[in-house]
Amino acid sequence: MTEVKLLHFSNTMIAKVAFLCAALSAVRASGLMGAPLINTGISTSARQQDVLGNNAFGYTIKDGLGATNSRSEVGDGYGNRKGSYTITDIDGRARRVDYVADGHGFRATVKTNEPGTAASSPAAALVASPYAGPVARSSTTWPLLLLQHPWLSLLHWLMEVLWAVVLLGMEPPLVWDTEQAFWVLESVKL
Repeated sequence: MTEVKLLHFSNTMIAKVAFLCAALSAVRASGLMGAPLINTGISTSARQQDVLGNNAFGYTIKDGLGATNSRSEVGDGYGNRKGSYTITDIDGRARRVDYVADGHGFRATVKTNEPGTAASSPAAALVASPYAGPVARSSTTWPLLLLQHPWLSLLHWLMEVLWAVVLLGMEPPLVWDTEQAFWVLESVKL
């Protein structure tokens, strides 16, 4: 009859193992070990100004799922401004606002297909809303793919073990079998 000995881990040792696992996961996800990088999006921006006060700026952002937003504006030294911003969501909702601010006041035109909007002109802002409803994406998005990744299931299990041992003060569920030289999940006598 072989007896399985229970190893006791200190909280410091468990924290070091957790840190090592997190570091390895980060290296794996970063592409340093050959894993593909996850597209988190792209952005561009531009800005210019001259000595007369004329200026312009703009930016565009597209996230890894396909949602976009952008803004651009030009102005002169007299305080006149003209610009626009756009927002497009991955489900097909979109909004574009074109505006002018000058000596005649602020005027805006809103073009959108967002639910709950109707063609109107409140506060001198024209709203054009041919609402067509959201469009579902046909491809699987990257968060769903991440949930199926084998490293994440291992990391999830390790985090549950650390939670039980470090925060709840429970005994570690791993036991070293000296005869067969591997870890087992429970303490038993063979």
